[in-house]
Amino acid sequence: MRANGVRVEALLQQVITELQAGRLQQARALCERGLSEVPAVAQAPLQQMMAVLCMQAGQAQSAREHIAASLAQRPGHVPSLKIAGDAALAAGDVPAARGHYEQAATLQPDRADIWVAFARTLQDGRADAAARAQAWARVAALLPSDPEPWLQLANARQDLGDLPGAIEALRVLLRIAPQHAVAEVNLGIALQESGQLEAALRAYGRAYRLSEDTFGRIAHALSTPRVGRLWLDLDALRTELRALPD
Repeated sequence: MRANGVRVEALLQQVITELQAGRLQQARALCERGLSEVPAVAQAPLQQMMAVLCMQAGQAQSAREHIAASLAQRPGHVPSLKIAGDAALAAGDVPAARGHYEQAATLQPDRADIWVAFARTLQDGRADAAARAQAWARVAALLPSDPEPWLQLANARQDLGDLPGAIEALRVLLRIAPQHAVAEVNLGIALQESGQLEAALRAYGRAYRLSEDTFGRIAHALSTPRVGRLWLDLDALRTELRALPD
């Protein structure tokens, strides 16, 4: 068995060398040769590498088959679970991708890339807001300087009806990225829905001054009968947004 392990390691090093040189066909040929010569019990790393090569070639289904063979020997191997999730997602199987990412995140909870991938499958799969909020909160904890998880966390919290939580996440985002016009609009909407119309208007003003493209969303939000304020003259609204204090 040790001899097989040494042989597989040497083959993998050759494959990596070919990959780094951009010789994908040669890398794949080496992997295929290894799979034909190495006993099945020692093939897991080669199957994993073949899955990677198939993904690079746009062959998601073949990648799934190879990574499944690898995971059959190493069911708790986190890098392989991540590849399995990527391959499932590329094949359009969102539930399977979500399951692989979730297992990988459970086994290695500090890997931000896995949590990001998992959270995005929840987003794409339209999972319930509580699950999305929990996943994006974990991403935000792991990547506190990245605006994206805070934006997604705020969206999930707002979907849950947790307006204070959404406002908090958006304020964190805006400390990280003060010029984030979308976050300002979202903050305005959350403030408006929580009954803080004057604060909402200030957020809308900041958003509009950052990007006039936000005007449509602002005008639409302000037309909400229950918590909005109707402007019949949209030019007057533009003028007021420009003049509002920060």
